[in-house]
Amino acid sequence: MYLASAITAAATLSSGIIFPLYIYPNESCPAWTPVEDAISSHPTLPFWLVVNPGSGPGNAGTQPDTNYQTCIAQLKAFSNAEVLGYVHTSKGTRASADVITDIDTYSGWDSAYRPVGIFFDEAASTASEESLYAQYAAEVRTDFGSDSTVVLNPGTSTDSSYFSIADIIVTEEEYYSEFSNSQLTIDATQLASKQAVILHDGPSATDTSVVNQLVTTDKVKAVFLTDFANDVAYENIPTDWSNFVDDVQAAAGA
Repeated sequence: MYLASAITAAATLSSGIIFPLYIYPNESCPAWTPVEDAISSHPTLPFWLVVNPGSGPGNAGTQPDTNYQTCIAQLKAFSNAEVLGYVHTSKGTRASADVITDIDTYSGWDSAYRPVGIFFDEAASTASEESLYAQYAAEVRTDFGSDSTVVLNPGTSTDSSYFSIADIIVTEEEYYSEFSNSQLTIDATQLASKQAVILHDGPSATDTSVVNQLVTTDKVKAVFLTDFANDVAYENIPTDWSNFVDDVQAAAGA
């Protein structure tokens, strides 16, 4: 049995925000300043931040550029935030050797800016692929330690077997207008405390009722809502970011 991720000791609230932070930080990190400000001003709220320098970590065995080095280190300084490295898996069809290489490349980054785990995008959801993702999860915990974080993003309901190998599963990545919380499967084997919901193409003002439903009522682990369109949803800070963070904080503390 793997250990719980370290963030649980730093942030007292049981639900938080997952942000696919595919935004280049630029020199001195101005593009990430709103995120840093939110983390700093909400110390009891957990944040999971996914970095993606080049559809993954870049070439095998490389380090990120100096802007990423500086800016990831700044994120890591917050005790209520975890930085995760992006790895795509193409629903289990990407060559496993390439997936392992990406994991190992992230783990080879200097400790000042090394992620604490991996966000596996385009994850499979059927039972037949579970053993493959168990292998990936094991590689993460070998490389990053037993308290590292494994996030799977199938973007849809997944076989319950995956819940034993992941810390968080994104069980809905969806257009805001097409989402209903009835799409979530929450039971004794598919715990809300391991689920995340990511919604894009939403309204410019945060829909507080959706946040309250997901966080206060359903008690999912993490949420992300953005008004930006699907193709650029994770390359921009949501327009109503500050209010969204405040709403999640309030809902998680209710």
